Amino acid sequence: MKFKDIFLVPNLITLSRLVIVIVIFFQSTPFDFEVINLIIFIAIVGLSDSLDGTVARRFNLVSKLGTILDPFTDRLVFILLLIWIKDFIPTYFLIGIIFREILILFGSLIVLFTKREIKVSKKGKVSTVLMFVIICLYILNTDISIVFINELAIATLILYFYVAFEYLYNLIYKYG
Repeated sequence: MKFKDIFLVPNLITLSRLVIVIVIFFQSTPFDFEVINLIIFIAIVGLSDSLDGTVARRFNLVSKLGTILDPFTDRLVFILLLIWIKDFIPTYFLIGIIFREILILFGSLIVLFTKREIKVSKKGKVSTVLMFVIICLYILNTDISIVFINELAIATLILYFYVAFEYLYNLIYKYG
């Protein structure tokens, strides 16, 4: 790992996202935002999750630092977001996601310490997008009543856990 890698554009995007989110989360509350602005902010946080990796691959700027920093930042930002908006989402949903993120963190540590490489699945990307959609729906649910939102959330949690277990299985058995 080289110090100069911190100045690569994808790593600057990752670090900037982390700093901006931390500042916003500690300087304001979700209730400081209009519902639509809060949804837009959450959508931007969700979309920015993949921006750094896309830039790194597109412009051949992948670095060892980025492969460690990006997933760590993704997990941290997501957990901070959930804690920040905890008043908008059911407790079971919050606990389920945090538990799943801890599982993935253990997988990330295995990747880090064993130097294994594993590709992110399309199912993983889809489940993350769905998770952000459900979160936005819960925020929107404060203004209008959304039918079947809890059923959608449970279905999304099931997919989210399925992807996590598939990731861990591939990491331990398929590539181990």
